[in-house]
Amino acid sequence: MTGLDKPRIELLAFDLDGTVLDDHFEISPRVRQAVRGAVSRGVRVTIATGRPLPVIRPFYAALGVNAPVLAMQGGLIYDFASEKVLHELTLPGDLACALMELESRRPAWQAVLFVGDSVHVSAVRYPPKFYASLLGANLTVDADLCAVIARRDPDKVLFVIPPEDAEESLRELQRISAGRATVVQSHRLFVEVNPLDAHKGAGLARLAADLNIPRERVMAIGDQDNDMTMIAWAGVGVAMGNASPATLAAADWIAPPISADGAAAAIERFILLA
Repeated sequence: MTGLDKPRIELLAFDLDGTVLDDHFEISPRVRQAVRGAVSRGVRVTIATGRPLPVIRPFYAALGVNAPVLAMQGGLIYDFASEKVLHELTLPGDLACALMELESRRPAWQAVLFVGDSVHVSAVRYPPKFYASLLGANLTVDADLCAVIARRDPDKVLFVIPPEDAEESLRELQRISAGRATVVQSHRLFVEVNPLDAHKGAGLARLAADLNIPRERVMAIGDQDNDMTMIAWAGVGVAMGNASPATLAAADWIAPPISADGAAAAIERFILLA
């Protein structure tokens, strides 16, 4: 993409972990300044993440985000300004229960159940800070996770896995889901099972339509396989330099890695200096 064909961006979407949020769960001053600069230019800015709303809320405030956010891999679109759910997908309860039975056969894979604003596990296996920083603070321990599903269909099931088990867990979760859900790796430690149409590309397309913004004026930035669909859909798709191979292949432009403030570099190039 040359400097002559850069479109005017009206909607910016970015992932959190590995894109604007580093391994210490911090956002650099340059990235903060770039995001706020985009907002000041009238660009609608949203967060697109697999995280639940309670975890997103402080980043929404810190970055000055001014559009509804895409949570749960795009399966939930929520407007913090009005505190309203604009769109929501859930996972079939029977499928979720079958998935969580895998935990008994593969004890190294911890099942995490997301239901509304609450997060459920069968046992606490990691330090509290791990769950709070990555999964949300509203953690409940329930020995029988299927009983939780009997009250309400879940938003998603996430597995915390050893990084070396990622490929195997993807195959196994896809086999169990049998085309009834979307399975994606969202973090080196996480493989998620989401509702069938819950992915960031679909969520971003829905939000852009709601805001009456054409696809060619949408920019998306991400790093993991779960970001690939929105990067492929957006008029300007940006992969971080630290992105997965599939995400790099889908991108129009490759930014520097997060260690070099790649998200800020992309925003500067396509919005602030355009």
